[in-house]
Amino acid sequence: MFSSLDHAMMQRAITLAKNGQFTTAPNPNVGCVIAHGDEIVGEGYHYQAGQPHAEVFALRAAGERARGATAYVTLEPCSHYGRTPPCAEALVKAGVGRVVCAMVDPNPKVAGRGVTILQQAGIEVQVGLLEADALALNKGFIQRMKTGRPFVQLKLAASLDGRTALANGKSQWITSAPARADVQRFRAKAGAILSTSATVLADDPSLNVRWLIWVRRYSNITQKRICASLCA
Repeated sequence: MFSSLDHAMMQRAITLAKNGQFTTAPNPNVGCVIAHGDEIVGEGYHYQAGQPHAEVFALRAAGERARGATAYVTLEPCSHYGRTPPCAEALVKAGVGRVVCAMVDPNPKVAGRGVTILQQAGIEVQVGLLEADALALNKGFIQRMKTGRPFVQLKLAASLDGRTALANGKSQWITSAPARADVQRFRAKAGAILSTSATVLADDPSLNVRWLIWVRRYSNITQKRICASLCA
């Protein structure tokens, strides 16, 4: 059903989508690649709610070369007017010949309507390429759209004897550096951090993202894409 070239292009779109993983909330992470055969003529990703979607950035980069091309999108193009116009209509207007979506958008406002708009315009649409990878991009968004509940991650560290702190209260890390780095990534992606009152009173935790590398990454992505949007 899908060629090795299709897989490579969708993998590129998924990689692009990850660039927005700290900045898109409450919107999902989405990447888009527009190509003629093995030549990429435009690509982009969504980086912030209220700003252009991935498809729009890719179409801007492709220009007239989008006509007759294949668009690879990690999530079904939106079909409704929100803070930005529908991406499905933008793809139709640009004249793309084929659209490959990794998955259908679980948002009730979309939920297959984007695919329908494309198909009614005579565009070939295929869904399901690298779907598992696309699902992993937006666990929180998908959980919220399907159930109305948040996606919750629990962080717990304990020693082999079941302890979480020294008896005298003078504790040091009991987790490894990679584990602590994982926690900072989880925090950077999260919409909120919850803690018990006992922890707050005893430790006065900062509850922020302390991994400077990721803080810098967040700032650079936001600044770069805002400038690109304003200058477009």
